[in-house]
Amino acid sequence: MSKRNIVVTEASGQYIEDLPVEIVERKGIGHPDSLCDGIAERISVEYCRWCLENFGILLHHNFDKVQLVAGEVEVHYGGGHMIRPIRIQIAGRGTPAYKGKKIPLDTLAIQAARQYIRETMRYLDPDQHMVIDSFVGRGAEELVHIVEEVTANDTSFGVGHWPRSGLEHAVYETSRYINFQLIDQFPIGEDVKVMGARQGDEMVLTVALPFIATQVGDAAEYVELKHAAQEAIQAFASQLDTRKVVVNVNTADDVDAGAVYLTLTGTSAEMGDDGAVGRGNRVNGLITPFRSVSLEAACGKNPISHVGKIYNVVAMLAAKDIVERVPTVREATVYLLSQIGKPLDQPLVATAYVRPFSGSLTPSIQADVEAILDEHLAQIHKVRERIISREISLF
Repeated sequence: MSKRNIVVTEASGQYIEDLPVEIVERKGIGHPDSLCDGIAERISVEYCRWCLENFGILLHHNFDKVQLVAGEVEVHYGGGHMIRPIRIQIAGRGTPAYKGKKIPLDTLAIQAARQYIRETMRYLDPDQHMVIDSFVGRGAEELVHIVEEVTANDTSFGVGHWPRSGLEHAVYETSRYINFQLIDQFPIGEDVKVMGARQGDEMVLTVALPFIATQVGDAAEYVELKHAAQEAIQAFASQLDTRKVVVNVNTADDVDAGAVYLTLTGTSAEMGDDGAVGRGNRVNGLITPFRSVSLEAACGKNPISHVGKIYNVVAMLAAKDIVERVPTVREATVYLLSQIGKPLDQPLVATAYVRPFSGSLTPSIQADVEAILDEHLAQIHKVRERIISREISLF
């Protein structure tokens, strides 16, 4: 095997924490874009599992073209009803048959979408509130051989950085706290969005928090619940960083005018907010405009040969590993670039920009970082298994 083209260099420019302003966003699991990401990825996983169970191999596919068309509801304090259902339109390509046996592409796709919604959303019923259609097409036959040879199916790049900045950490953890803990304490849905802004040493987290109309009796109760939820979020977020953190919830509310964030299903997808794969969080779980990022829609792409998925995951894992295993490195950003048709573990170039605590890149640090990056590329096939087992979150 030829030596991999790995370049390790010292990061230039200001450290993220020294910038005067930083902005970070995370869309919660019930956001229309996140729902599309989750559905697309679950379809890919279930397709892989079906192929393994029935053929013992993985087949080429890409289900990364899921779109959500918002529905229409009428909501009021104490209740509401669906006027027009949310529509999920599944597109993409899959290998339709193998050795004469057909694969139930549409059935797999629709069942996977429904199962994902049931597991993710408390108040959104995929049968009652949604119409799910599959328009999955037939994959190109010439792409089947790529699965066997495991070569890059595209010329693309992946990017990952570690560690998270203080603001990135606060936004990520606050969003997950709301989605997986606060939801057990308040009548709220999953369509949470946390927008973080740091100016100097102060962070402001602006939170969109959907309340469930059927469980809020009147405006006074809404105000009381919102205030209590904001206090809980504030208490949680304040523990995440030594700097000042200010939490604001549902800043567009006009209670007197009746304009508040009430939902029937826990997501804005019920009323006017469409969604699509790739418009939300990156593989690191965040939207980070002050960082290097890839615009690839990782969810739904096949975990066999699609560098738009695999390279973004590997870059993130490698960056994290570099920081954890090389104590002299403060920060790492990894970039991987493929060439279509070339071996997946032999990128055209793999580069790591590292920021040592000392401020200078020594030959020893350079060698350690190169070895870690080489190790991740040599074991790139293991990422496939972790993705299929849903061990790695992609959004």
